[in-house]
Amino acid sequence: MSTFFKKAMLYLGLGSDEDFLGMDPQGPKERPNEGGVIVNPNTEGNTNVKPITRDTGGVKAGREAVTVTTVPKRKFVKPHIVTPILFAEVKEISEAARRSQPVIVNLQQAEHEVAVRIIDFCSGLKMGIDGSFEKAGSDVFLLTPKDVEVSEDEKRKLAATGSGSL
Repeated sequence: MSTFFKKAMLYLGLGSDEDFLGMDPQGPKERPNEGGVIVNPNTEGNTNVKPITRDTGGVKAGREAVTVTTVPKRKFVKPHIVTPILFAEVKEISEAARRSQPVIVNLQQAEHEVAVRIIDFCSGLKMGIDGSFEKAGSDVFLLTPKDVEVSEDEKRKLAATGSGSL
């Protein structure tokens, strides 16, 4: 049984250096030439390879290389309207934002302390979704996720009513 553990330790490289002295080194094995292909390593002067140079042949090169990035297409989505009274209702705001849907947060009916907490929450949520959070009216705010845009018509309606009732 001890030889089994000794062999396992040697295999894993956990044995002492003395155990490795009697082993044959495992180098690359020679393979016999099996195919009819003969490789001539001495190919000096016998190549058809042409070196690549930066010669433009007298033609002036055009503009320098420019990196082009594509801008993702912005979605136009109708906003979700939330009128929270309690702070516990911010879950509805975050779920709509997670669905990449803009959220109108109407805080006109909320108490001042609750409204401040909700605004703080929405500000943090804005950072998390890399979106925007802007005031749209009196105690009405618009939270917009990244790559989502509310149409100008919807924004005008929101600003005109000031209540978030689109």
